[in-house]
Amino acid sequence: MPFAVRADADRSQPDRVVRTVCSPNCSGTCGIDAWVKDDRIVKIEPAAFPDPGFERICLKGIAMAMQRIEHPDRLRHPLRRRGARGAGEWERISWEQALDDIAAALGRIRARDGARANAWMTMSGNYGFKATTVPERIANCLGGTVLTHGGMMGDLNCAMGYLPLLGVGSTCNDLADLKHARYIIIFGRNAADTDHSEMRFLFDAMEAGAKVVVVDPRYSRTAAKADEWVSPRPGTDAALVLGMINVIVAEGLIAEDYIRQHTNAPFLVRCDSGALLRARDIGADGEAFVVWDAVRGLPCPAASARNAELRGRWRIDLGPGGPVECCTAFELMLGAWAPYTPERAAQICEVPAGTIRHLAREYARSDRAWLWAGAGPQRYHHGHLVHRAYVTLGALTGNIGKPHAGVNCLDGAHMRLTFFPPQEWMAPGGRRGHSLPGVHMLDIISRGDPYPIKSLWITAYGMGSQSPNFDRFVQEALPQLELFVVTEQLMTPAARHADIVLPCVSYYEEEMDLVAGGEHWYLQLRQRAIPPVGESRNDYEIFAGVCERLGEGEHWRMSNEEVCRFVLEHHDDPVIRAIDWKALRRDGVARVEIPRPHVPFADLRFPTPSGRIELYTERLAPFGQGVLVYEEPLESSRRPLARRLPLVLISPKHVHSTHSQHTMLPWIREQLPEPRLEMHPRDARARAIGEGDRVRVYNDRGSLSLHASLSEGVKPGMVVVPQGFWREHFVAGHFADLGHIVRNPVQDVIIETNYPVWDILVEVAREAAA
Repeated sequence: MPFAVRADADRSQPDRVVRTVCSPNCSGTCGIDAWVKDDRIVKIEPAAFPDPGFERICLKGIAMAMQRIEHPDRLRHPLRRRGARGAGEWERISWEQALDDIAAALGRIRARDGARANAWMTMSGNYGFKATTVPERIANCLGGTVLTHGGMMGDLNCAMGYLPLLGVGSTCNDLADLKHARYIIIFGRNAADTDHSEMRFLFDAMEAGAKVVVVDPRYSRTAAKADEWVSPRPGTDAALVLGMINVIVAEGLIAEDYIRQHTNAPFLVRCDSGALLRARDIGADGEAFVVWDAVRGLPCPAASARNAELRGRWRIDLGPGGPVECCTAFELMLGAWAPYTPERAAQICEVPAGTIRHLAREYARSDRAWLWAGAGPQRYHHGHLVHRAYVTLGALTGNIGKPHAGVNCLDGAHMRLTFFPPQEWMAPGGRRGHSLPGVHMLDIISRGDPYPIKSLWITAYGMGSQSPNFDRFVQEALPQLELFVVTEQLMTPAARHADIVLPCVSYYEEEMDLVAGGEHWYLQLRQRAIPPVGESRNDYEIFAGVCERLGEGEHWRMSNEEVCRFVLEHHDDPVIRAIDWKALRRDGVARVEIPRPHVPFADLRFPTPSGRIELYTERLAPFGQGVLVYEEPLESSRRPLARRLPLVLISPKHVHSTHSQHTMLPWIREQLPEPRLEMHPRDARARAIGEGDRVRVYNDRGSLSLHASLSEGVKPGMVVVPQGFWREHFVAGHFADLGHIVRNPVQDVIIETNYPVWDILVEVAREAAA
């Protein structure tokens, strides 16, 4: 079993072995046995789980434990800015002084501008329950504003594709059941790099005889293991899926009974307005949805129909307004999808029509077809349509709610733990603050719209390297803030511009927190392995100190252990609440007791208004998206802008770093000495660029300089820069400077606009070495 040992470690027996959890935003949440001697971690090993197959460890986790904890740049004491913001001039202060200063500023702002002028924002750098929820908790407690992080994370389109159709933001069949699938089609998910803890389940399926197809414009490490690699034009997966749907419909491969009984495709829609008919519209009582009963030849509530028509148009008398033409929702779908023949889809996505046909037939004809969707294809302005396409394809073939199949993205105990927290915890004393979309943070703060934000406190967020237009934040938003606080472990690019920087603990120094994974069904207890480095504290303890000074301390006096027990015993989700605290405290890990293997919607009941899969979305009809459609990316090779900026830039995650958390660690730098621009040799030759040449990547928003690597695994017309590198790792600039956020009204209706991380056009030019 793999393990890591500190080079200077005393190889004698440790003082203790502590079971804890490594939990950056890779969603793996690996259990760790930390071997500790003289209050230092000298070795780490994978910890045991109640079931075999989940013991794992990786270089990221090893480097995190052995090198980040005592990194030379580790923050050990609170710091207060002395000079101008960003000048790097600091003075060490005590915790008492830091908390006094922060509380005084928050109180002053609250008295003058109202409590909502104080804002908090977190991200996903720490998967612990307390770490994830306390920023919203303090905002509620103090009547402040929480800036949501889903849209700014850039992954919210997954949820916005699932939610209108399924009533939940994501699902995944039990990965341990993957080995029973017979056909696995993976869209934009490089599991070998970003889900490598779960890659073993894919290998198990391959050894059992499953065919694996990877759809990815880049020849990823996962594609290298597949039976077939399909390379679409970036951002066009929805067009590829629509071409598959066209074939499946035309060749009679749809699951008609499933569609009729478990989707809203038979529901009647007014052709003039796009509104779904309700029972009251046809003279019956209530708001039940209406279908056309083929046996009786008339419209009736869906529940009373003997045999609902799936196709057809009728003129229906709706009372005083007279007859109105209506049709089934499926009829609207067929009309919208008819133009996407394989040939037309091929023109859009640049996948041959013959390939589209055979993918459609293989997927539809397999009795165990597992669709595994990644986050890459949704990182475009219209990315919600991509995941809507996956769900639609799965529904048309009856693969949702089915063992060994499903439309799979992300699921697991993490969703249950953090999405349904006890309200007594989240809203102390029943208090509720305010919420604004963090994706629009720059405009909100710089313009004071819808109201002024005068302080901002960020936690677990590498804002300086992970968000677009950080320079604009510094220039336009930061001057509007009277207080900018960053809680961090290292002096990150964002922390350098703060007024006060507070040192926080690592996973191994955290006294206690609850951690659950996004890919398995276990709840783990993170326990302290070593004392905090320097004067580091956790976020709960820090916020408690501020609230004490603002007269709200009564809500923050539980110990860390008491918080974990309280959350478990009062949780809104019964499967979390059912976990025995004493057993979890003893073992450090517990099963979340759900039927296994887990099959979402196995009962074919869906938490939607109709109780069915809602392939037709009434509230999106005014936007032209009542049914699945394809929209071209904002910045693509087919847009006029491509005449000047012809290359699409994508920034996938690398196997050796989770976002920006690991790229500064020595062992990681051995594997990733510098960021490199990957480009196809044909595109390089057209620009006189050779292997290793220094190049400038630019558009109208910014630029970066780095060295080039040529690869035929990159589709012509696109370039690749792995994300997570800090600004100082580039020769000049940063890839986030090339990004942008454009409001998407459809996404704002569903949840909020998603940061389109990959919807970027650039040009590349050879640059003389300095």
